[in-house]
This record gives sequence, structure tokens and C-alpha cells, in this order.
Amino acid sequence: MEPPKLVWVDLRRVFPVDAPRGSLPDGLDLTGTVPGTLSTLAATVTGHWVGWVTFPLGTPGEGATWHRQWVLADALRPRSS
Repeated sequence: MEPPKLVWVDLRRVFPVDAPRGSLPDGLDLTGTVPGTLSTLAATVTGHWVGWVTFPLGTPGEGATWHRQWVLADALRPRSS
């Protein structure tokens, strides 16, 4: 098994939402790009690629919790340390 690869995760592509419905300063920020680690890639039955990724999600001033989930490869890009 290869070591995890460092990636950037585009949260707008992971959590696509329509137009804003208001502003909640203490809500989760799903609009940014966060650092993550890619453990593996897999093909889907529709021919798309997904990565098993660990990345942080958080609210301003509260810190983040780490999440692990499949993410479409289109939402990932390599990062150096």
C-alpha cells in the first residue's frame, strides 16, 4: 500500500449548493479549499474517479473535525507539503 498523497480539496465541488440563503457566521464553511490526504483512488461504474480523502471541516473560531469520505477526483488537486 502506498503512503497517502497530499491534496487540496475544493469544498465547493464536494458540497455543491445553489445560491446563498443568508449568512450564518458560525456555520460550516463549505466554500473554501482545504488540505487533505488521499489514501486511494477508485473508478465508479459511470467511469468517474473518486478518492478516499481525509480533510477538515470547521466553523470559524471553533476548530475543525476531520472527515473521511469518497470525493470526486475533479474536486482534488495535488499539493506539496
